[in-house]
Amino acid sequence: MVKSSKFKEKGLSASELAELLELHKSGDIRWDEGKLFGFVYYPGTRYARISERYYKAFLHESTLNPSTFPSLKEFEKDIIRMAADLLHGDTKVTGNITSGGTESIFLALKVARDLAREKETHLNNFEAILPVTVHPAFLKACQYLSIKPIIIPVTEDKRADVIAIKEAITSRTILVACSAPCFPYGVVDPVLEIGRIAENHNLLCHVDACMGGFMLPFLEELGYPVPDFDFRVPGVTSISLDAHKYGYAPKGASIILYRHRKLRKKQFFIHTDWPGGIFASTTFMGTKSGGPVAGCWAIMHHLGREGYRKIAEEVMRTTQVIRDGIQEIEGLKIVGDPDMSVLAFTSENKDIFNIADALSENGWHLDLLQFPDCLHLTVTKLNVGKEEEFLKDLKEIMYDTSELHKVCKTTKTSVKLAVGLMRVLPPSLFKSLTRLAGKNINKTGKRSHIHQAALHGISGTFRNRKNVKRIVEDLLDGMF
Repeated sequence: MVKSSKFKEKGLSASELAELLELHKSGDIRWDEGKLFGFVYYPGTRYARISERYYKAFLHESTLNPSTFPSLKEFEKDIIRMAADLLHGDTKVTGNITSGGTESIFLALKVARDLAREKETHLNNFEAILPVTVHPAFLKACQYLSIKPIIIPVTEDKRADVIAIKEAITSRTILVACSAPCFPYGVVDPVLEIGRIAENHNLLCHVDACMGGFMLPFLEELGYPVPDFDFRVPGVTSISLDAHKYGYAPKGASIILYRHRKLRKKQFFIHTDWPGGIFASTTFMGTKSGGPVAGCWAIMHHLGREGYRKIAEEVMRTTQVIRDGIQEIEGLKIVGDPDMSVLAFTSENKDIFNIADALSENGWHLDLLQFPDCLHLTVTKLNVGKEEEFLKDLKEIMYDTSELHKVCKTTKTSVKLAVGLMRVLPPSLFKSLTRLAGKNINKTGKRSHIHQAALHGISGTFRNRKNVKRIVEDLLDGMF
Protein backbone atom coordinates (compact mmCIF):
# COMPACT_ATOMS: atom_id res chain seq x y z
CA MET A 1 0.00 0.00 0.00
CA VAL A 2 1.23 3.50 -0.84
CA LYS A 3 0.60 5.80 2.10
CA SER A 4 0.01 9.52 1.69
CA SER A 5 2.75 11.79 2.98
CA LYS A 6 3.77 15.39 3.25
CA PHE A 7 5.39 17.12 0.29
CA LYS A 8 8.91 15.63 0.25
CA GLU A 9 11.98 17.83 0.28
CA LYS A 10 13.79 15.48 -2.07
CA GLY A 11 12.08 13.86 -5.03
CA LEU A 12 12.03 10.17 -5.86
CA SER A 13 14.39 8.78 -8.46
CA ALA A 14 13.19 7.39 -11.77
CA SER A 15 13.91 3.82 -10.63
CA GLU A 16 11.99 4.33 -7.37
CA LEU A 17 9.02 5.67 -9.29
CA ALA A 18 9.20 2.73 -11.70
CA GLU A 19 8.91 0.32 -8.76
CA LEU A 20 5.99 2.27 -7.32
CA LEU A 21 4.26 2.25 -10.72
CA GLU A 22 3.96 -1.52 -10.60
CA LEU A 23 2.58 -1.36 -7.06
CA HIS A 24 0.08 1.34 -7.98
CA LYS A 25 -1.33 -0.71 -10.83
CA SER A 26 -1.24 -4.08 -9.04
CA GLY A 27 -4.73 -3.70 -7.57
CA ASP A 28 -6.35 -2.26 -10.70
CA ILE A 29 -8.57 -4.29 -12.99
CA ARG A 30 -6.58 -5.98 -15.74
CA TRP A 31 -8.66 -4.70 -18.62
CA ASP A 32 -6.26 -6.17 -21.18
CA GLU A 33 -7.49 -9.66 -20.21
CA GLY A 34 -10.83 -8.92 -21.88
CA LYS A 35 -12.97 -9.56 -18.80
CA LEU A 36 -14.04 -5.95 -18.27
CA PHE A 37 -17.18 -4.83 -20.08
CA GLY A 38 -16.98 -1.11 -20.85
CA PHE A 39 -14.82 1.63 -19.26
CA VAL A 40 -11.83 0.87 -21.53
CA TYR A 41 -12.26 1.08 -25.31
CA TYR A 42 -9.12 -0.30 -26.88
CA PRO A 43 -8.83 -0.91 -30.64
CA GLY A 44 -5.83 -3.24 -30.33
CA THR A 45 -2.09 -2.56 -30.18
CA ARG A 46 -1.71 -1.99 -33.91
CA TYR A 47 -4.23 0.85 -34.04
CA ALA A 48 -3.61 2.25 -30.56
CA ARG A 49 0.08 2.76 -31.25
CA ILE A 50 -0.72 5.44 -33.84
CA SER A 51 -3.11 7.45 -31.64
CA GLU A 52 -0.71 7.13 -28.69
CA ARG A 53 2.09 8.56 -30.82
CA TYR A 54 0.01 11.60 -31.77
CA TYR A 55 -1.27 11.94 -28.19
CA LYS A 56 2.29 12.02 -26.85
CA ALA A 57 3.45 14.47 -29.51
CA PHE A 58 0.83 17.02 -28.40
CA LEU A 59 0.67 16.14 -24.70
CA HIS A 60 2.08 19.48 -23.51
CA GLU A 61 0.34 21.75 -26.01
CA SER A 62 -2.86 23.55 -24.99
CA THR A 63 -6.06 23.93 -26.97
CA LEU A 64 -7.08 27.14 -25.16
CA ASN A 65 -5.73 29.62 -27.72
CA PRO A 66 -6.35 28.34 -31.28
CA SER A 67 -3.82 30.82 -32.71
CA THR A 68 -0.95 29.47 -30.60
CA PHE A 69 -1.07 25.92 -31.92
CA PRO A 70 -2.87 26.07 -35.29
CA SER A 71 -2.24 22.36 -35.83
CA LEU A 72 -4.65 21.52 -32.99
CA LYS A 73 -7.25 23.90 -34.42
CA GLU A 74 -7.01 22.16 -37.79
CA PHE A 75 -7.27 18.75 -36.12
CA GLU A 76 -10.44 19.83 -34.33
CA LYS A 77 -12.03 21.33 -37.45
CA ASP A 78 -11.30 18.16 -39.41
CA ILE A 79 -12.72 15.93 -36.66
CA ILE A 80 -15.92 18.00 -36.61
CA ARG A 81 -16.28 17.77 -40.40
CA MET A 82 -15.78 14.00 -40.30
CA ALA A 83 -18.23 13.54 -37.42
CA ALA A 84 -20.84 15.69 -39.18
CA ASP A 85 -20.41 13.60 -42.33
CA LEU A 86 -20.74 10.39 -40.33
CA LEU A 87 -24.06 11.59 -38.86
CA HIS A 88 -25.42 12.88 -42.18
CA GLY A 89 -25.02 16.56 -41.39
CA ASP A 90 -24.76 19.18 -44.13
CA THR A 91 -22.08 21.86 -44.46
CA LYS A 92 -23.88 24.05 -41.90
CA VAL A 93 -23.38 21.51 -39.08
CA THR A 94 -20.63 22.65 -36.71
CA GLY A 95 -19.29 21.82 -33.26
CA ASN A 96 -16.32 21.37 -30.96
CA ILE A 97 -14.22 18.79 -29.14
CA THR A 98 -14.97 18.47 -25.42
CA SER A 99 -13.41 16.55 -22.55
CA GLY A 100 -16.20 13.97 -22.39
CA GLY A 101 -19.88 13.22 -22.77
CA THR A 102 -20.75 15.12 -19.59
CA GLU A 103 -19.27 18.35 -20.96
CA SER A 104 -20.95 17.83 -24.33
CA ILE A 105 -24.34 17.36 -22.66
CA PHE A 106 -23.70 20.30 -20.34
CA LEU A 107 -23.02 22.56 -23.32
CA ALA A 108 -26.17 21.44 -25.16
CA LEU A 109 -28.26 22.40 -22.13
CA LYS A 110 -26.39 25.69 -21.68
CA VAL A 111 -27.13 26.59 -25.30
CA ALA A 112 -30.81 25.79 -24.78
CA ARG A 113 -30.99 27.87 -21.60
CA ASP A 114 -29.18 30.91 -23.03
CA LEU A 115 -31.22 30.81 -26.24
CA ALA A 116 -34.42 30.68 -24.17
CA ARG A 117 -33.27 33.60 -22.02
CA GLU A 118 -32.78 35.61 -25.19
CA LYS A 119 -36.29 34.80 -26.44
CA GLU A 120 -38.22 34.70 -23.17
CA THR A 121 -36.73 37.42 -20.98
CA HIS A 122 -39.62 37.21 -18.51
CA LEU A 123 -39.10 33.50 -17.75
CA ASN A 124 -36.57 31.98 -15.36
CA ASN A 125 -37.63 28.47 -14.36
CA PHE A 126 -36.81 26.68 -17.58
CA GLU A 127 -37.51 22.97 -18.02
CA ALA A 128 -35.87 20.14 -19.95
CA ILE A 129 -37.79 16.97 -20.77
CA LEU A 130 -35.67 13.92 -20.05
CA PRO A 131 -36.58 10.22 -20.36
CA VAL A 132 -35.75 8.35 -17.14
CA THR A 133 -33.10 6.36 -19.02
CA VAL A 134 -30.99 9.35 -20.13
CA HIS A 135 -27.49 9.61 -18.69
CA PRO A 136 -27.29 11.30 -15.25
CA ALA A 137 -25.04 13.91 -16.88
CA PHE A 138 -28.28 15.61 -17.96
CA LEU A 139 -29.42 15.86 -14.34
CA LYS A 140 -25.99 17.06 -13.30
CA ALA A 141 -26.08 19.79 -15.92
CA CYS A 142 -29.63 20.76 -14.93
CA GLN A 143 -28.50 21.15 -11.34
CA TYR A 144 -25.55 23.34 -12.31
CA LEU A 145 -27.56 25.43 -14.78
CA SER A 146 -30.72 25.82 -12.65
CA ILE A 147 -32.91 24.01 -15.17
CA LYS A 148 -35.80 21.91 -13.90
CA PRO A 149 -35.60 18.33 -15.18
CA ILE A 150 -38.96 16.83 -16.17
CA ILE A 151 -38.48 13.07 -16.00
CA ILE A 152 -40.75 11.06 -18.25
CA PRO A 153 -41.20 7.25 -18.27
CA VAL A 154 -40.26 4.70 -20.89
CA THR A 155 -42.61 2.25 -22.54
CA GLU A 156 -42.48 -1.52 -22.06
CA ASP A 157 -39.70 -1.81 -24.66
CA LYS A 158 -37.59 0.63 -22.55
CA ARG A 159 -37.75 3.41 -25.15
CA ALA A 160 -38.84 6.97 -24.33
CA ASP A 161 -42.61 7.39 -24.09
CA VAL A 162 -43.51 9.75 -26.95
CA ILE A 163 -47.00 10.47 -25.61
CA ALA A 164 -45.60 11.37 -22.18
CA ILE A 165 -43.09 13.72 -23.82
CA LYS A 166 -45.82 15.51 -25.73
CA GLU A 167 -47.96 15.89 -22.60
CA ALA A 168 -45.01 17.23 -20.56
CA ILE A 169 -44.34 20.23 -22.80
CA THR A 170 -45.13 23.61 -21.23
CA SER A 171 -44.29 27.24 -21.97
CA ARG A 172 -41.11 26.75 -19.90
CA THR A 173 -39.80 23.78 -21.89
CA ILE A 174 -36.54 24.59 -23.70
CA LEU A 175 -35.19 21.19 -24.73
CA VAL A 176 -36.19 17.57 -25.26
CA ALA A 177 -33.52 14.89 -24.91
CA CYS A 178 -33.29 11.33 -26.19
CA SER A 179 -30.63 8.61 -26.40
CA ALA A 180 -29.04 6.63 -29.21
CA PRO A 181 -28.82 4.26 -27.46
CA CYS A 182 -29.59 4.69 -23.76
CA PHE A 183 -26.87 3.30 -21.53
CA PRO A 184 -28.97 0.95 -19.37
CA TYR A 185 -30.61 -1.15 -22.08
CA GLY A 186 -28.88 -0.29 -25.36
CA VAL A 187 -32.09 0.72 -27.14
CA VAL A 188 -32.43 3.77 -29.38
CA ASP A 189 -35.26 6.10 -28.42
CA PRO A 190 -37.88 6.98 -31.10
CA VAL A 191 -35.84 10.00 -32.25
CA LEU A 192 -37.88 10.45 -35.44
CA GLU A 193 -41.10 11.00 -33.48
CA ILE A 194 -39.44 13.00 -30.70
CA GLY A 195 -37.71 15.24 -33.24
CA ARG A 196 -41.03 15.88 -34.97
CA ILE A 197 -42.63 16.90 -31.65
CA ALA A 198 -39.72 19.22 -30.83
CA GLU A 199 -39.89 20.81 -34.27
CA ASN A 200 -43.66 21.36 -34.04
CA HIS A 201 -43.21 23.10 -30.68
CA ASN A 202 -40.13 25.07 -31.75
CA LEU A 203 -37.96 23.31 -29.16
CA LEU A 204 -34.37 22.16 -29.28
CA CYS A 205 -33.87 18.39 -29.49
CA HIS A 206 -30.60 16.90 -28.28
CA VAL A 207 -29.63 13.33 -29.11
CA ASP A 208 -27.16 11.76 -26.72
CA ALA A 209 -25.24 9.42 -29.03
CA CYS A 210 -22.20 9.23 -26.75
CA MET A 211 -22.51 5.43 -26.80
CA GLY A 212 -23.74 4.95 -30.36
CA GLY A 213 -22.31 7.82 -32.40
CA PHE A 214 -19.26 5.83 -33.52
CA MET A 215 -21.08 2.48 -33.68
CA LEU A 216 -24.60 2.83 -35.10
CA PRO A 217 -23.55 4.44 -38.44
CA PHE A 218 -21.17 1.57 -39.17
CA LEU A 219 -23.73 -1.04 -38.14
CA GLU A 220 -26.12 0.56 -40.64
CA GLU A 221 -23.42 0.27 -43.34
CA LEU A 222 -23.07 -3.41 -42.42
CA GLY A 223 -26.79 -3.98 -42.96
CA TYR A 224 -28.01 -4.00 -39.35
CA PRO A 225 -31.40 -2.34 -38.73
CA VAL A 226 -30.67 1.04 -37.14
CA PRO A 227 -33.46 3.51 -36.25
CA ASP A 228 -33.06 7.07 -37.55
CA PHE A 229 -31.31 9.14 -34.90
CA ASP A 230 -28.97 11.65 -36.57
CA PHE A 231 -29.26 14.87 -38.61
CA ARG A 232 -31.49 13.09 -41.14
CA VAL A 233 -34.21 13.71 -38.54
CA PRO A 234 -35.30 17.34 -39.19
CA GLY A 235 -36.08 18.15 -35.55
CA VAL A 236 -32.67 17.14 -34.19
CA THR A 237 -30.69 20.28 -33.33
CA SER A 238 -27.63 18.85 -31.55
CA ILE A 239 -25.87 15.52 -31.05
CA SER A 240 -23.17 14.41 -28.63
CA LEU A 241 -20.88 11.49 -29.45
CA ASP A 242 -17.86 10.19 -27.55
CA ALA A 243 -14.80 9.54 -29.66
CA HIS A 244 -13.13 7.94 -26.64
CA LYS A 245 -15.76 5.19 -26.55
CA TYR A 246 -16.50 3.32 -29.78
CA GLY A 247 -14.38 5.88 -31.65
CA TYR A 248 -11.43 4.26 -29.84
CA ALA A 249 -9.70 7.61 -29.31
CA PRO A 250 -7.68 8.33 -26.13
CA LYS A 251 -9.69 9.37 -23.06
CA GLY A 252 -10.75 13.01 -23.02
CA ALA A 253 -12.26 13.27 -26.51
CA SER A 254 -15.98 13.83 -26.98
CA ILE A 255 -17.78 15.79 -29.71
CA ILE A 256 -20.74 18.16 -29.59
CA LEU A 257 -22.40 18.93 -32.94
CA TYR A 258 -25.01 21.60 -33.73
CA ARG A 259 -27.21 21.90 -36.79
CA HIS A 260 -26.05 25.49 -37.37
CA ARG A 261 -23.59 28.09 -36.07
CA LYS A 262 -26.16 30.21 -34.27
CA LEU A 263 -26.57 27.45 -31.70
CA ARG A 264 -22.85 26.85 -31.21
CA LYS A 265 -22.17 30.52 -30.57
CA LYS A 266 -24.34 30.25 -27.44
CA GLN A 267 -21.86 27.81 -25.87
CA PHE A 268 -18.92 30.24 -26.13
CA PHE A 269 -17.70 32.17 -23.10
CA ILE A 270 -16.17 35.58 -23.87
CA HIS A 271 -14.96 38.18 -21.36
CA THR A 272 -13.56 41.41 -22.80
CA ASP A 273 -12.88 43.49 -19.65
CA TRP A 274 -10.25 41.41 -17.83
CA PRO A 275 -6.90 43.10 -17.06
CA GLY A 276 -5.27 39.90 -18.30
CA GLY A 277 -6.61 40.54 -21.78
CA ILE A 278 -9.61 39.33 -23.76
CA PHE A 279 -10.56 35.83 -22.63
CA ALA A 280 -12.53 33.52 -24.88
CA SER A 281 -13.17 29.78 -24.80
CA THR A 282 -15.34 27.66 -27.06
CA THR A 283 -16.21 25.02 -24.44
CA PHE A 284 -16.54 24.73 -20.67
CA MET A 285 -12.94 23.68 -20.16
CA GLY A 286 -10.20 26.28 -20.42
CA THR A 287 -6.70 24.87 -20.65
CA LYS A 288 -6.68 21.25 -21.75
CA SER A 289 -4.03 19.08 -23.32
CA GLY A 290 -3.86 18.82 -27.08
CA GLY A 291 -3.10 15.11 -26.68
CA PRO A 292 -6.70 13.82 -26.82
CA VAL A 293 -7.51 15.98 -29.86
CA ALA A 294 -4.43 14.84 -31.78
CA GLY A 295 -4.95 11.21 -30.76
CA CYS A 296 -8.60 11.39 -31.83
CA TRP A 297 -7.69 12.81 -35.24
CA ALA A 298 -5.05 10.14 -35.76
CA ILE A 299 -7.28 7.14 -34.91
CA MET A 300 -10.17 8.42 -37.06
CA HIS A 301 -7.89 8.84 -40.06
CA HIS A 302 -6.00 5.61 -39.38
CA LEU A 303 -9.10 3.41 -39.09
CA GLY A 304 -11.28 5.10 -41.71
CA ARG A 305 -14.76 3.77 -42.40
CA GLU A 306 -13.36 0.39 -43.40
CA GLY A 307 -11.50 -0.05 -40.10
CA TYR A 308 -14.47 1.03 -38.01
CA ARG A 309 -16.78 -1.32 -39.92
CA LYS A 310 -14.41 -4.22 -39.31
CA ILE A 311 -14.27 -3.59 -35.55
CA ALA A 312 -18.05 -2.99 -35.38
CA GLU A 313 -18.68 -6.31 -37.14
CA GLU A 314 -16.40 -8.20 -34.72
CA VAL A 315 -18.02 -6.55 -31.71
CA MET A 316 -21.57 -7.25 -32.92
CA ARG A 317 -20.72 -10.89 -33.69
CA THR A 318 -19.44 -11.25 -30.12
CA THR A 319 -22.49 -9.44 -28.76
CA GLN A 320 -24.87 -11.74 -30.62
CA VAL A 321 -23.13 -14.86 -29.27
CA ILE A 322 -23.36 -13.51 -25.71
CA ARG A 323 -26.95 -12.42 -26.19
CA ASP A 324 -28.03 -15.79 -27.62
CA GLY A 325 -26.12 -17.62 -24.89
CA ILE A 326 -27.80 -15.64 -22.10
CA GLN A 327 -31.25 -16.28 -23.56
CA GLU A 328 -30.55 -20.02 -23.64
CA ILE A 329 -29.81 -20.13 -19.90
CA GLU A 330 -32.92 -20.95 -17.91
CA GLY A 331 -33.90 -18.13 -15.56
CA LEU A 332 -32.03 -15.34 -17.40
CA LYS A 333 -33.66 -12.76 -19.64
CA ILE A 334 -32.41 -9.93 -21.87
CA VAL A 335 -34.13 -6.63 -21.01
CA GLY A 336 -35.71 -4.95 -24.05
CA ASP A 337 -34.40 -5.44 -27.57
CA PRO A 338 -30.93 -3.81 -27.74
CA ASP A 339 -29.99 -2.07 -31.01
CA MET A 340 -26.23 -2.51 -30.64
CA SER A 341 -23.50 -3.85 -28.38
CA VAL A 342 -24.91 -2.53 -25.10
CA LEU A 343 -27.33 -4.80 -23.23
CA ALA A 344 -28.71 -5.76 -19.84
CA PHE A 345 -30.03 -9.03 -18.48
CA THR A 346 -31.87 -10.03 -15.34
CA SER A 347 -32.70 -13.22 -13.47
CA GLU A 348 -36.21 -14.48 -12.88
CA ASN A 349 -35.32 -16.88 -10.06
CA LYS A 350 -31.99 -15.77 -8.50
CA ASP A 351 -30.51 -12.59 -7.04
CA ILE A 352 -28.80 -11.01 -10.05
CA PHE A 353 -26.32 -9.08 -7.89
CA ASN A 354 -25.13 -12.29 -6.25
CA ILE A 355 -24.56 -13.62 -9.77
CA ALA A 356 -22.44 -10.50 -10.42
CA ASP A 357 -20.34 -11.18 -7.32
CA ALA A 358 -19.87 -14.81 -8.35
CA LEU A 359 -18.76 -13.66 -11.82
CA SER A 360 -16.40 -11.19 -10.16
CA GLU A 361 -14.70 -14.09 -8.35
CA ASN A 362 -13.87 -15.41 -11.83
CA GLY A 363 -12.44 -12.04 -12.91
CA TRP A 364 -15.48 -10.70 -14.80
CA HIS A 365 -16.55 -7.11 -14.18
CA LEU A 366 -20.08 -6.00 -15.13
CA ASP A 367 -22.12 -2.90 -14.30
CA LEU A 368 -25.09 -3.22 -11.93
CA LEU A 369 -28.44 -1.63 -12.80
CA GLN A 370 -31.58 -1.05 -10.73
CA PHE A 371 -35.33 -0.62 -11.33
CA PRO A 372 -35.25 -3.48 -12.32
CA ASP A 373 -32.11 -5.14 -10.94
CA CYS A 374 -29.94 -6.16 -13.91
CA LEU A 375 -26.40 -6.85 -15.00
CA HIS A 376 -25.07 -4.66 -17.77
CA LEU A 377 -22.57 -5.36 -20.53
CA THR A 378 -20.88 -2.91 -22.87
CA VAL A 379 -19.19 -5.20 -25.37
CA THR A 380 -16.07 -3.75 -27.00
CA LYS A 381 -13.12 -4.90 -29.10
CA LEU A 382 -11.44 -6.09 -25.90
CA ASN A 383 -14.15 -8.71 -25.34
CA VAL A 384 -13.89 -10.24 -28.82
CA GLY A 385 -12.82 -13.87 -28.40
CA LYS A 386 -13.89 -14.00 -24.74
CA GLU A 387 -17.59 -14.70 -25.35
CA GLU A 388 -17.46 -18.48 -24.93
CA GLU A 389 -15.43 -18.24 -21.71
CA PHE A 390 -17.90 -15.73 -20.28
CA LEU A 391 -20.91 -17.89 -21.12
CA LYS A 392 -19.20 -20.99 -19.70
CA ASP A 393 -18.57 -19.25 -16.36
CA LEU A 394 -22.10 -17.82 -16.31
CA LYS A 395 -23.64 -21.24 -16.96
CA GLU A 396 -21.56 -22.87 -14.22
CA ILE A 397 -22.71 -20.23 -11.73
CA MET A 398 -26.36 -20.67 -12.71
CA TYR A 399 -26.34 -24.47 -12.72
CA ASP A 400 -23.86 -25.22 -9.92
CA THR A 401 -25.46 -23.33 -7.04
CA SER A 402 -22.85 -24.09 -4.36
CA GLU A 403 -20.72 -21.02 -5.13
CA LEU A 404 -23.80 -18.86 -5.58
CA HIS A 405 -25.18 -20.09 -2.26
CA LYS A 406 -21.94 -19.08 -0.53
CA VAL A 407 -22.11 -15.59 -2.06
CA CYS A 408 -25.79 -15.26 -1.09
CA LYS A 409 -25.01 -16.22 2.49
CA THR A 410 -22.27 -13.58 2.69
CA THR A 411 -24.64 -10.97 1.24
CA LYS A 412 -27.44 -11.74 3.71
CA THR A 413 -25.03 -11.58 6.65
CA SER A 414 -23.59 -8.24 5.48
CA VAL A 415 -27.04 -6.70 4.91
CA LYS A 416 -28.35 -7.96 8.26
CA LEU A 417 -25.29 -6.60 10.09
CA ALA A 418 -25.45 -3.20 8.34
CA VAL A 419 -29.19 -2.78 8.91
CA GLY A 420 -28.76 -3.79 12.55
CA LEU A 421 -25.99 -1.24 13.05
CA MET A 422 -28.11 1.48 11.45
CA ARG A 423 -30.86 0.83 13.96
CA VAL A 424 -28.73 0.81 17.12
CA LEU A 425 -25.89 3.22 16.39
CA PRO A 426 -26.15 7.02 16.59
CA PRO A 427 -26.30 8.58 13.07
CA SER A 428 -22.92 10.28 13.53
CA LEU A 429 -21.20 6.98 14.41
CA PHE A 430 -22.81 5.13 11.52
CA LYS A 431 -21.70 7.94 9.23
CA SER A 432 -18.12 7.48 10.44
CA LEU A 433 -18.32 3.73 9.79
CA THR A 434 -19.62 4.38 6.28
CA ARG A 435 -16.75 6.75 5.57
CA LEU A 436 -14.32 4.13 6.92
CA ALA A 437 -15.86 1.54 4.58
CA GLY A 438 -15.37 3.92 1.67
CA LYS A 439 -11.78 4.49 2.71
CA ASN A 440 -11.11 0.75 2.48
CA ILE A 441 -12.74 0.17 -0.93
CA ASN A 442 -10.14 -0.68 -3.59
CA LYS A 443 -7.02 0.67 -1.95
CA THR A 444 -3.89 0.92 -4.06
CA GLY A 445 -2.32 -2.50 -4.46
CA LYS A 446 -5.29 -4.30 -2.88
CA ARG A 447 -8.46 -5.86 -4.19
CA SER A 448 -11.79 -4.93 -2.66
CA HIS A 449 -13.63 -7.68 -0.80
CA ILE A 450 -16.84 -5.68 -0.47
CA HIS A 451 -19.61 -7.45 -2.35
CA GLN A 452 -21.73 -5.36 -4.71
CA ALA A 453 -24.81 -7.43 -3.86
CA ALA A 454 -24.41 -6.46 -0.22
CA LEU A 455 -24.13 -2.75 -1.05
CA HIS A 456 -27.26 -2.90 -3.18
CA GLY A 457 -29.02 -5.01 -0.58
CA ILE A 458 -28.34 -2.40 2.08
CA SER A 459 -29.56 0.44 -0.18
CA GLY A 460 -32.65 -1.59 -1.00
CA THR A 461 -33.77 -1.54 2.63
CA PHE A 462 -34.41 2.21 2.38
CA ARG A 463 -37.72 3.45 1.03
CA ASN A 464 -36.47 7.01 1.26
CA ARG A 465 -33.87 7.41 -1.55
CA LYS A 466 -32.38 10.41 0.28
CA ASN A 467 -30.97 7.97 2.84
CA VAL A 468 -29.32 6.02 0.01
CA LYS A 469 -27.87 9.27 -1.31
CA ARG A 470 -26.39 10.05 2.12
CA ILE A 471 -24.76 6.61 2.35
CA VAL A 472 -23.23 6.95 -1.12
CA GLU A 473 -22.12 10.47 -0.24
CA ASP A 474 -20.30 9.21 2.86
CA LEU A 475 -18.78 6.24 0.98
CA LEU A 476 -17.52 8.58 -1.75
CA ASP A 477 -16.20 11.02 0.82
CA GLY A 478 -14.34 8.20 2.53
CA MET A 479 -12.86 6.89 -0.72
CA PHE A 480 -11.14 10.24 -1.30
